[in-house]
Amino acid sequence: MLLRTLSICVLVLCTVVPATAGGPAYVAGAGFDPATKGQTIIWAGGNLQYFTDQGDLSPILTGEQADVLVADVFTHWTTIPSAAVSATFAGHLAEDVSSANVIGFPDGTYSIPDDIQPAAVATPLGIVYDVDGTVTDALLGAGAGSQDFCFNNAVYGGPDDFSFDAHLVHALVVINGVSVADTSKLPDVRYRLTRTLGRVLGLGWAQANLNVITRNPIPAPDDFQGFPVMHFLDPIACVPINICYPDAEVPKMDDRAAMARLYPANASTARIHGSVFFTDAAGNAAQPMQGLDVVARRIESGQPSRRFVATSVSGFTFRGNAGNTVNGFVDVKGLPFDYFGSNDLAVEGTFELAGLEIPNGSSAQYQLSVESLDANWSEGVRPYAPAQVASSGSFTPVVITVQPGSDIAQDVLMRASAIAQVDRASGSSYANPVNLPQGGGWGAWLSGYGVADWLQFTAQGNRTASVTVTALDELGNPTQNKLAPVIGIWPLSDQSGGPAPAATPVAFNTLVPATTRLDAQFTSGGTFRLGVADFRGDGRPDYFYSANVLYSDTITPARVSLRGGPVTLHGFGFHPGLQVTVGSASGTMLSVLANDLQATLPAVNQDGVASVSVNDSASGGFSLMTDAVTYGAASTDLLLLLEGTEPSTPIGAEAANPIRVRVVAADGKTAVDGATVTWSTTNGASLSACGGASSCSVLSDQAGFASTQVTPAATGTSVITAALAPASYTPPQSKTASVMGTASAVDLAAVAPTKWVAQGATIDVPITVRLLDMGAPISGIVINFRVSKGAGSLSSPTGTTGNTGFASTTLHLANHASDVQVTACVAPNNTPCQTFTMFATPASSWRIENVSGTTQVIVAGQPFQAMALRITDSASPANPVMGANLVFDVTIVRIPKDSGGGGGGDDGGGGRGGHGGGSPIILGTYEVKVATADGGIASWVPNVAGVQGYCDLMIALTAGMASSQFDLQVVEPMGGLGGK
Repeated sequence: MLLRTLSICVLVLCTVVPATAGGPAYVAGAGFDPATKGQTIIWAGGNLQYFTDQGDLSPILTGEQADVLVADVFTHWTTIPSAAVSATFAGHLAEDVSSANVIGFPDGTYSIPDDIQPAAVATPLGIVYDVDGTVTDALLGAGAGSQDFCFNNAVYGGPDDFSFDAHLVHALVVINGVSVADTSKLPDVRYRLTRTLGRVLGLGWAQANLNVITRNPIPAPDDFQGFPVMHFLDPIACVPINICYPDAEVPKMDDRAAMARLYPANASTARIHGSVFFTDAAGNAAQPMQGLDVVARRIESGQPSRRFVATSVSGFTFRGNAGNTVNGFVDVKGLPFDYFGSNDLAVEGTFELAGLEIPNGSSAQYQLSVESLDANWSEGVRPYAPAQVASSGSFTPVVITVQPGSDIAQDVLMRASAIAQVDRASGSSYANPVNLPQGGGWGAWLSGYGVADWLQFTAQGNRTASVTVTALDELGNPTQNKLAPVIGIWPLSDQSGGPAPAATPVAFNTLVPATTRLDAQFTSGGTFRLGVADFRGDGRPDYFYSANVLYSDTITPARVSLRGGPVTLHGFGFHPGLQVTVGSASGTMLSVLANDLQATLPAVNQDGVASVSVNDSASGGFSLMTDAVTYGAASTDLLLLLEGTEPSTPIGAEAANPIRVRVVAADGKTAVDGATVTWSTTNGASLSACGGASSCSVLSDQAGFASTQVTPAATGTSVITAALAPASYTPPQSKTASVMGTASAVDLAAVAPTKWVAQGATIDVPITVRLLDMGAPISGIVINFRVSKGAGSLSSPTGTTGNTGFASTTLHLANHASDVQVTACVAPNNTPCQTFTMFATPASSWRIENVSGTTQVIVAGQPFQAMALRITDSASPANPVMGANLVFDVTIVRIPKDSGGGGGGDDGGGGRGGHGGGSPIILGTYEVKVATADGGIASWVPNVAGVQGYCDLMIALTAGMASSQFDLQVVEPMGGLGGK
C-alpha cells in the first residue's frame, strides 16, 4: 500500500515535482550522488523500454490499436535527427489495469499492481489504458476520470523514480479512455500524449512565441510553427486543440533542440552557451541572473525567425528552491528542497543553446536575445516555478554566426540592471544580528545568493507584534515578481540555526499586494532575532523590500478612568492610519510618532485590567498588549469611608451630611479616578447620587471621591452601602453608613446646614429648610430666619413653605471674617428651629483637589472640556470650601518637534504634535479667575486664545497658599503638519 497523495504527486509530476526547464526537466541535486550534482537526469544510454496495458483503451481503440497509437506518438521524439533516444515496446503489463486492481481508499491510501509501482524498474515505463475512467477516479479523486476533466486528465503521468547516479528508472503514464470515446477526440489525446511522453523522456517546460496564446501581437503562421509543444499551459478554450494550434503534436525546433541537449546524437547542429549577469556601475559582470529566458532566433531573410527558435532559461541546472533559514531546508517528508538542481554558484546564470539547426549544413546566423518568463502562462517553467522572477535591466540582441559543430561562448550582460546596495542589515548574520532601527521600519536588499537579513529587538511578555515585509521593484513599486519574502522570529538565545518557532510558511500570505506578514506572540520577555529571507533561499541585487515591525510595549498612564482618557503608547513601527482599540471599542487617535502614539482610550463598562490593541487596517497587522491597562478599580484598591455619621433625620428630609467615600490604591493614598462605586440602601431611602433612586453606580472623580445625600423614606434605620466595582470583584470592597428616620406632626429639617466659606469672601449663601408632617410636606407656613451669630445680612427675614415644604432665604456675607450662624424657626411660635453654620476658612488651610478635565489632549480645532477643581480645608476628612478665589495663569507655548520621521521610519522622531528637544516658543498668555461654588467646585473651559495649530497650555493655578500646575496639549490633526 502506498500513500495516495504520493501517487498523485507522481502522476502529475509535470506540475508538482521540482524540475528545471528550457531543456531538462530534472537536474541532479542534493538527493543524488554528490558527484552527479548539476547533471541532467535522463534514461541511461538514451534507451527506454515501455510496457502497455493488457486491456482496451476505449470503445474505438482496442489494446492493439492503442499500442500502435503509443508507438506512433513516441516517434515524434525518437525520430529527431539530432537526438539519440529510443523507445522500445517491450511487451504488456501483467494485467489489465482497471478498477479491479487500482483501488482508492477513504483514508487516502490506494492499491495498484506491482508492475506499475515506482519501484518496478523491470517495467521502466508502464502505460495504463483506463478504459472507463475509474483508474483515474481512484488515483486523482472521484469524478476526475469523467468527460468534464478530460482537458487536464486525458493523459497524465511522468517519471516517479530516479537512481542515485542520476538516471530515470521508472515512469507511469495513464491514458483516460473516456477522453477518446470517438475519433474526433484523437487529435487532442495524441497532443497530450506527446507532451506527457516528452516529460517521461526528461523534457522541461519552455517559453517561445508566447503571442500564440496571448495574441499580442496577433500571431503569424511562423509563430505557430515555432511555438513549442512543451509550453507550460493551454488556454481552457482550446478544445479541440487544433482551433488554437495547427500541427499541435509535432515537435518544433525548440522541442527538437531541447531533446538534442538531453540525448546528443551528432555535431550537425551548433551550440551557443554562456551566463546571464547583473552588471555593476561600470557595466561589468556582477552576480549571475537566474530565471531569464534566453532566446536564439535564426536569421531568415535578414530578420529574426519566428519559426526557427530555441530557448534556454538561465540557471536551468541551478537549484530553484533550496529552502530558507526561516522555514528550513527540508520538506515535510524530510527531503531537501534542493533535491533537484545544483548548488554550484558558477551555474546560477548559465544557459545552454545546443541543438541549433543549420540549414543545408553550411552556416547560419542566430540572434541572441532575452525575455522575462510570463508569470501566468509560463508559471511552471523552472527553475523559479511556480513564481517567476522578472528580469532586471536590458540586453541589446546580438547576432552570432555558427557552423555545424560550432561551440560559441556568449555571456549576456544586463545593462542598467539593479546594483547591489549596502543597507543597515548588510553583513548581519544569524549569530550576529544588527539592532532593529529605532523607529521599527527600514528598507533593504537581499543581495547575494542565500543572503538573509538579521535584526534584533526586545519585547516583553504578553505582547504581540506584526512584521510586514513588502517586496519592491527597482522603481519602489510593490511586486510579486521579485523577492518572495518570508519572516521568522527566534529568541536570541536560540543558536540552533533551525527553523523559526514563529514564521510565515509562505510568501505573500496577505491580501495586501506583494506583502508578507508575520503575527508573533511573546509569552515571555527578552531579546529576539528577526530574519527576513527569500522563500526559495535566493538573493540578488533586485530583491528590495520595505519592512516594518509594529510593536506596542507599554502604555502611560497604565490606569485610566472608566470614562476613558488620553494615553501614550510606547513601542515602534507606529505610523499614521493606525487605530487603537479596547475590545470592540475604538479609541480616538491624537498623534503618532514612530515610537510614541497618543490616543484617547474609549469608555468601558467594567473595572479591571484590559488589553489594548494597535491595529493597522491597511496591512492587517496589529500589536496586542494583554492586560496592559487598568480601567477604574484594581483588585488591590481600597474603599475608604470618609464621612458616614448622620443625626436622626425626619423622613422625607435630606440628612444633614453627605455620605462620602474615597477610592485609593493599595498604598492608601493614591487617588483612583473613574472607578465604579455602587450605592445601595435599605428601608426605601433615596440617594441624591442616584437621582432619588435607592441604588445606582457612579464613578469616582479624579481625587477618588464619590458622595451622596440620603433621604430616609421610612422610620427606623436605613443602611447605605458603597461597594467598589462589585461587577468585577467578589466579594467587593464595601463600606456602610446608616441614618435613623424619624417622624412627627411638625418636623423642620435644614438642607446642608453646615458650610465652609473662604475667609474674606463676599458671597451669597442659600439658606433652605423643609417642613414636614409625618414625612409629608407642609405648605403655606411662615419660616422666620435670623442671623444669630456673626456678621451677615439676609435677603428676607421670612419665607413661606411651598407645595414641597421648602422655604428659603439668602445670607449675604461681606468680607467674611469669622463664623456666622443663621437660625430658622417655624412661625408664629418659633418652634421647632434649625441652625445653619458658615465657618470661616483661612486661605492657609486650603487644599486643591482635581475633579475632572485636568489631563486633556485634543486635536487642533476642537474645544477643551471643562476643567473642574475642588478647594477643601485641611481637616480630615476635608471639607469643601465655597467662595475661594482661584487664579489660572495660562501660557500658550509651542514646543518644537523632533526632526526625525514620524511613522515607522528608521529614526524614532517626528510626527504630529510630539514634543521635541527645542526651547518652547511663547504664543500668548492670559489669566482667568474663578470662585468656588457650593461644594467647593470651581469650573472653567480652557481655550487657545485664537492660536492656530499645535500648542500646549501651561497652566499655573493658585488658590490661597495652595498651587498646582497642568499641561493641556493640542495636537495637529492626523495628516496635518509634522513628520517627513
